Formats: sequence, C-alpha cells, structure tokens
Amino acid sequence: MKVVKIVNVGPIKQISIDLNKVNIFIGPQGSGKSTIAKIISYCSWVEKNVSIHQSLEEYKTDPKFFESRLISFHKLHGYFNEKSEIYYSSDIIDIHYKYSSFNIDWKSKHLYKRQKISYIPSERNLVILPEIEKVEFPHNNLRSFLFDWLDSRKKFNIDNCLNILDLDFAYYFNDSNKENHILSKAKESDIQLSEASSGLQSLIPLLTTIEYITNIFYQGGSTSFELDEIRRATSRKLLYEFIVNKIYPDKHYSGSLTDEEVEAVNKEIDEPNEEIQKGISQYHMIMDNLFKTSSSNLIIEEPEQNLFPATQKTFVYNLINKIINPSYEHTLTLTTHSPYVLYAINNCIMYSLVKEKLSEAENAVILCAQSALRPEQVSIYEITDGVLNKIQGKDGLIEENFFDSIMNGLMEGFYTMLNHYD
Repeated sequence: MKVVKIVNVGPIKQISIDLNKVNIFIGPQGSGKSTIAKIISYCSWVEKNVSIHQSLEEYKTDPKFFESRLISFHKLHGYFNEKSEIYYSSDIIDIHYKYSSFNIDWKSKHLYKRQKISYIPSERNLVILPEIEKVEFPHNNLRSFLFDWLDSRKKFNIDNCLNILDLDFAYYFNDSNKENHILSKAKESDIQLSEASSGLQSLIPLLTTIEYITNIFYQGGSTSFELDEIRRATSRKLLYEFIVNKIYPDKHYSGSLTDEEVEAVNKEIDEPNEEIQKGISQYHMIMDNLFKTSSSNLIIEEPEQNLFPATQKTFVYNLINKIINPSYEHTLTLTTHSPYVLYAINNCIMYSLVKEKLSEAENAVILCAQSALRPEQVSIYEITDGVLNKIQGKDGLIEENFFDSIMNGLMEGFYTMLNHYD
C-alpha cells in the first residue's frame, strides 16, 4: 500500500490518501486537485529514480533537491511555506519532506518494478500545434508529455489509424511532413488536427498517448544513451552486491566495478555452484524488474475538456478498459470538474457488482461491459476547503446525496421561478 500525506501545500490544508489502483479527485477550480496529482506523480517518479540508480545519494546530500525539482517540473512556485509537509510511503521507500528538512530511506531497495509514469496535463492541446517539436520548452510536465505524444503519434499512420472512440473520425500521423490528420471513417474528409474542433484537439493527444502507453509501448523496447549508462552503472552495483560481495568475500573489489573487474568476475562464474547460481538469479531478476517496464502509471488532468457529456462517458469506459487489462498492473490518478465523468465511473463500479445477474441480452446493451471496475480498486474523493471527503458508500458506489447535491445546485432557483411560469 502506498500512502501520501500533504500538509499546507498550495490550497491543500491537510490530506492523507491510501493510493488505490484508480484514484479520482473532483472539486472546483483552484481546490487543489492538480496539487495532489502532481505530488503523487512526483513521489512515484522519485521512487522510480532512486530505484533504477540504486542510490539515495542525490537526495540525501542536498535537502532542497526534492523540493526544487518538484517546484520546477510541476510549476508549483509559491505553493510552499514553513508549514508545508509531504509524506510518501511505499514498500520501497519512505519520503518525509518539511520546509526546513528532508529525509528519504529505503524500506526494500530491490522490490521496485519499473513503471512508465506519464503525467498528462490540462494544457495538452498545445502539443498539436504545427512544428511543436521545434519549440524549446522548460523541463516541466508539459515538455514530458510532449515527448510522450511525439513517440505515440508515430505508431498511427494512414494504414493504421486510431479510431476516435465511437465518433465518426480516426487519427493518423503523416511522418513525411510531420502533420497530424483527422480522417472521417468514410474517408470523405481529411483535415489537419490543428484545424479540427477544440474537443478533438484535446481528446486526440490524450487518446493517442493512452493507447501507446497502456498497450503499444510494451510491444517493443525503448532505450536511450542516458538509460543505457544508468543500466550499466546499476548492473555493476548489483553484480557487486549479489555476486562479488556475498560469494567472494575475500576478493577486494570496489563497489563500482571496472571493466577488468567485471571480466574477472565473469570468468569465475562460468561454472557456478548452487550458491553462485542463486546470486546470479537474484541479480537478473532485479535487473529485469528495474529496467523492463511492467506497467504504466497514468496521471490525467481534466479529461473532460471541451467534450460533450456522452463523449466524456465513452472516454471513461475506454480508459478504464485499458487500466484493468489483466496483463499489466496499470494505475490511474485522475482529476476532474465533471459529474459526467463520475457518473461513468459509477456505472463501471455498478456493472462489476451486478454483471453475474444480467441476462445475455442485458449484457449486450451495457456500454461499460468491458470496463468493470471492482469497488475495492477505486477511491473517489471530493476536495472542499483544502481537505478530502471520500464520496463512496460501503458498496463502493458514489453516494446518491453527492449527485443530488450537484443537481440541486444546478437547479437552484428554477422551481421557485417555475411557480410563476404560466
């Protein structure tokens, strides 16, 4: 179980969350939804970063390193004061940030399983601008999403279009001229994405990235010079820890092996005994866990932007279907203003509760039938005045009074006026 506590950061006064497979936050503008999502994303990234390096040194030597990176990457300037505090705990690490101090410690440094962490910000429609790849962005979450988008769009060409939910459109990328296109399914029209509706401009980068990160990403490896260097350094640390140090205690190898030392160790383990074989197996298992991506962690801001309510619903069903894919342990954190998003989530939960009781004919017309979300998999919160209120009942469904309060707020004054309408 992962736990996040946030005290006096931006609009957040004090919250504590046991992170679930799916975590949803609803509230008005400026209530702190994005603040929570950004801190969850960042702490998850720090956990990944220290794990693949197998080192806490960068954070231990500079108490302000954690804070400065969080502020710059997630644009949180002015959110922290002398009473600010962040606590994050998982099976891997404990993080405790205070304005004047910072501490990070291992709980189990070898347990981490690599996740692809993708923060999809509300400003995502900027990435569809022509020649956006030539723009120099600061090192922040929008730049990170831009790179995910540039990778994901390459997977969809004119022969492999991405259908846009249940709409009459498909998306493809023309690599020769770097253009994003919207094609009607009847192929009667073909326009550039930059000339399409605001809803499609917001939706397509979101859908394309989700499709790539939850599915296509795992069909082939990805690497870079930087990642190769990290893998090489971590390999030597683990080689020393699990083979050299434990099995050859009399050998005077340093913790950071040279090429010659690696070669010498390899010669000695060509014919391993049982003890050496155990160390080799541990080494390979940990390296695989650290450098082979096993799942995705999606953090999405306001997926409902510029979308008609019915499209919001269909998008949610599509998203949940990908998150619950049994082949991966994907996780999702989502912020929203939209009750329609919550209605759709509630439908997914309800379906999981009643699906065994439905007839074949009834199942055939249930749109969320491929998106069953078990109550224990999801946590849904409303943010009010800097604190969280979980809005699910004991059965996991969103409580009726929450939806009633939204409707009453929308209809305020209507019935009074109706009494005077002839």
